[in-house]
Amino acid sequence: MKKHIIILCILPFLSGCLDIKLDNQFTEITTVDMARELLATAYNSLPRYQVEFAVMSDDFKPTTYSSAYAELENLYNWQDNAIDNLSSQVWNEYYMTVAYLNTLLTRLDEVVLGGEEDAVELEKVRSEAQALKAWCYFDLLRIYAPRYAEENLDRDGIILKNRLELDFLPRSSMRACISEIDGLLSAAASVENTGNAVYYFGSDAVAALRAEFELYRENYDAAVTAGLPLLTGASDRWTTAEYDNLWTENESRERIFAPYIFDSFYIDLNYDRERGDYYCLSDQVTYEDGDMRKAWCEYSETPMTGVRCFGKYNRMYYENSEVRYINTLRYSGVCFTVAEAYARDNQPDEALALMNEYLVARGCTPLDESLSGDALVEAILKEKQKEFVGEGTRFFDLKRMGVPVVRYNESGSQATTIAVDDYRHLFPIPQSEYRYNENITAEHQNPGWSYEVAE
Repeated sequence: MKKHIIILCILPFLSGCLDIKLDNQFTEITTVDMARELLATAYNSLPRYQVEFAVMSDDFKPTTYSSAYAELENLYNWQDNAIDNLSSQVWNEYYMTVAYLNTLLTRLDEVVLGGEEDAVELEKVRSEAQALKAWCYFDLLRIYAPRYAEENLDRDGIILKNRLELDFLPRSSMRACISEIDGLLSAAASVENTGNAVYYFGSDAVAALRAEFELYRENYDAAVTAGLPLLTGASDRWTTAEYDNLWTENESRERIFAPYIFDSFYIDLNYDRERGDYYCLSDQVTYEDGDMRKAWCEYSETPMTGVRCFGKYNRMYYENSEVRYINTLRYSGVCFTVAEAYARDNQPDEALALMNEYLVARGCTPLDESLSGDALVEAILKEKQKEFVGEGTRFFDLKRMGVPVVRYNESGSQATTIAVDDYRHLFPIPQSEYRYNENITAEHQNPGWSYEVAE
């Protein structure tokens, strides 16, 4: 499906059990520079499925060209084969990154330090590796495990892998996975890692991820504690200039973590520049005049007359502007995390104050001060969808909230709905994993999916 190419000579031998001979490729990591080089490899291997997850959410609706890209159309319609194919790619690429990180983390004690500066840098490398591993596990858990709920914590989560050698492991429980992520984030946060470029996972990125993780596991006080300090003076970042810079090669004070890339990004959404896109913005995602997000989220300078095409990276593609940053974590995201945590923790005044500070800075009408409870949460998430439309964020929020996923037709009318309890909300464990791993039996496949071992 993906048009960009990831060159990995060992990819054909990849499986979730991580029988990857990275230890042979990186026999020695004896200097801090070598450690940072391997970490850069892990950064570069981070999966990029924003288009696919956005298409599976309710951000988009079809256009007249949708049927020309059958695989993406099947994914929009949540067809089993398309999800199965996507799952295989997602699983393998996330665990590829985990393999790089495990290689690095097990080699760091071999590094020879040249002085205090080396010692400080080495701990930053360790912190970033731990945080990236937590992020990979968190995404995998949200994709392959049930929604967070007390009654689900002993159900199957993902495979936790900490060693390099061949090791066929079972799926750990959700409870164990959450504990592992918690530990990795705590270890990462113990290191002061500030002042680096946004393409490194520094202290602010760790705190932002911690806030999102705590919101996921309904620990609302902790979400606020982790996220709120990042929002000191945040409205100074929420300016038109800083927002515009998110979608350019320029620096933006809105970014917390933004991997730096050198290849194509988001071209899967475009049929071609002369005709238009496979999918456009849903009619449910609209922007008022004066909202600074409108100019970048809606894009009308395409050949598709009367259609609100998706902007952001897609607009950059139309305008031949190089995509260099993937805006993965930003301060506006922390705002939504903290505001939702306040609202769910029965603190509507705090939630409204934060949201309205953000909305006024964006040039939008503030939320009604009388909102509270579920209505306030719904209003916060509606604005969050506007901020992150097309970036894949909504996919995770819909599952976390337990909201049905509406599928639209080209006219914008509702075509069908993916129910909250639909088995497809849990991606299947791919055959590439259970074919070799005897600890992943039919019993451990996610419900509703096949388990077929080739002879």
